[in-house]
Amino acid sequence: MKKNQIYLFISIVIFFASACNKPEKEYVAPKIWTMLSFDITTTEATFRANFTKGSEDITVFGFEWKETMEEDWRIAHAQANNGSFSLVMTNLKEDVEYRVKAFIVDAFDNKYFGEERRFSTNGTVTDIDGNVYLTLRYGSKVWMTENLRVTRYADGTPIEGRSGGCTLDSDGPVYFYSAYHTSYFRVPNFGLLYNWAAFMRAEDCESDVSTSPFGHTQGVCPDGWHIPSASEWRELIGHSEGSVKTTTWSENAAYTANVSRFSVEPSGGYYYFDDKGFRGVFNAAYFWTDAQGVLPFVAYCRALVSGDSQFHTLLASKSAGYSVRCVKDHQDW
Repeated sequence: MKKNQIYLFISIVIFFASACNKPEKEYVAPKIWTMLSFDITTTEATFRANFTKGSEDITVFGFEWKETMEEDWRIAHAQANNGSFSLVMTNLKEDVEYRVKAFIVDAFDNKYFGEERRFSTNGTVTDIDGNVYLTLRYGSKVWMTENLRVTRYADGTPIEGRSGGCTLDSDGPVYFYSAYHTSYFRVPNFGLLYNWAAFMRAEDCESDVSTSPFGHTQGVCPDGWHIPSASEWRELIGHSEGSVKTTTWSENAAYTANVSRFSVEPSGGYYYFDDKGFRGVFNAAYFWTDAQGVLPFVAYCRALVSGDSQFHTLLASKSAGYSVRCVKDHQDW
């Protein structure tokens, strides 16, 4: 009997010793990613995040965010669903850069952050006709992110308009539009097409308009804005991440993500030759610059075509009709 008790005692000791030596559950940290968001307007933005669970439950989901120039981060909580969570932030300020990073907290009260992302809200500008355009900052410049559709210069002087199948030649300031453009004035915004004389506010399409490298030409743009120079186009392209097309283009999604939010629409161009007419609608976009060619009747434009994500520089007749974007004169945060 005593021997059995000794065996029982030894078995109990071995059991508890084994239990005490049993390794604890290995801790596995969760992972989290702050995602880029394209749902951004003048006063709202959608924050998004993806995560994978570690060994412990996630108890808190949220975002920390602030204006770039602020010191303190603000906190906003969210609800998760199948490995992701999002939150629509409202009452943001126009034309302001923000910083945001997603976070999660697990049951051990460990807090993990995703990558910090930056984004800017849109601003707006109104032309003399009352048209309102979205704007966005790229580097040190603020650009319109919609095509111009004004019919008057900023001082009220009207620009001559030509619709549909134009038959009259004119070297004076003219804008062109077709059924495509009038149907797509807002969403998407094809805007109007301007010849170079209208763009620069020149007397005619053979005028040699001198431009200063230290100044700007207002041309057809609203007060406080100017026509973009070739160098400003180069700077924009450097900041636009190579993704500027909207889904209006008739091509695959790889080219139409519009990551830059510059929102280039396939508005085509108007050609003032023997075969006058609108070309490239839905598969090309052309934008004037202030750079002129050696010959008096040609100037340079920026072109974007279907199947290509890069802008190209072309020499074109000043009598052609192309789209216009404007740049803000002063770039102060």
